[in-house]
Amino acid sequence: MYDLASVRAQLPTLRSFTYLNTGTLGIMAEPVLARYREAVERAQRFGHLVLEEFQEASERVRVEFAELLGVRSEELAFTGNTTDGIALVLASFPFAAGDRILTSDQEHPAVLLPLTLACRRRGVVLEQFRVSTEKEETREAFAAALVRTRPRLVVVSHVSCETGVRLPIEDMTRLAHAEGARVLLDTAQSIGQFPVNLATLGVDFAAGNGHKWLHGPQGTGFLYVRQDNLDLLEPPLVGDGSVVTPFDRHSFQFDGTNWSFRGDARRFEYGTRDVARVIGLGAAIEYLGSLGWEAIARHQLRLVAWLRERLQHHPAICWYSATRAEDGSGLVTLGVTGWDGERLSRVLWEAYRIVQRRVQVPNGVRVSCAYFTSEDDLDRLVAALEELAGYHQLS
Repeated sequence: MYDLASVRAQLPTLRSFTYLNTGTLGIMAEPVLARYREAVERAQRFGHLVLEEFQEASERVRVEFAELLGVRSEELAFTGNTTDGIALVLASFPFAAGDRILTSDQEHPAVLLPLTLACRRRGVVLEQFRVSTEKEETREAFAAALVRTRPRLVVVSHVSCETGVRLPIEDMTRLAHAEGARVLLDTAQSIGQFPVNLATLGVDFAAGNGHKWLHGPQGTGFLYVRQDNLDLLEPPLVGDGSVVTPFDRHSFQFDGTNWSFRGDARRFEYGTRDVARVIGLGAAIEYLGSLGWEAIARHQLRLVAWLRERLQHHPAICWYSATRAEDGSGLVTLGVTGWDGERLSRVLWEAYRIVQRRVQVPNGVRVSCAYFTSEDDLDRLVAALEELAGYHQLS
């Protein structure tokens, strides 16, 4: 049985606020924070004396993380966040002027800004397809856009950051590969919400972070490069640790002929890294794993269903997310008739102490049903929305 009371006891913040914004920043459980703090203190107190110990610990986390994602550890690089991984692939991919990239109409700036930079610097052309709350409609729109645009690369999110809709990535990857396109997946809103196997999804590249649904340290993330795509990408940055053979001042050649990039994804890691953060990420993965990944997913989707049941007959409250569990996630976007999303978000925080995030399109607010969220949390949200809806009608 999922022991929600014990889970919430490890998150003292929940005594003061209704926290419904894991989709932006997760909050760290006390056992994870204790291990992370210990790692930071050891790293800063002992410096080089614990360097080898920390490097070995980092590699253990890499293996555990790779196992969670269903991939080989050699295919995984640690980064600072999702944006790093997206930007690294787009800066490394061998585009030619006029190549097309296909993306969706619900992407995060972490995708859109690197994409537009690729357009500006490298002459690629950006195309979009429409994401629907129904996966069949999304699949059809994607398939039509593939045929119309013939992209070299598809860049898309597993779960929409705007509506929480879960895209049919396995089908989309199969369709993209049939048209000769490679697929880069943004997993920022999926990993930690529900089990994700990147090998089963078939994607070529993926990027994600540790600070949202994994509830790990900020400044942690990953880049996945499937082994058969590795030599396609020449990293835009290089430094000690990302090349072979190791640097030797006596034999170093300025023409670069005596080194090459590593033969694994660590070619994207260079220089001194904050390994304590990686250890903190490993602690977060271990903690959530002890609760059960499937149990977490069931808990979150049960809450979403409960919330929808409470709101579906309210005439002034709009549900902008998927209506079927298999098409959705723990992210839900809601609107109130007569309320702009920015103002609604501000009032929910200032008047009700409910932490959430505004959404521009659709015009509303986004709430996160996380592993620690309770029905009482959602009761407070529903009561606030109903009061605000009534206030608007009276005014």
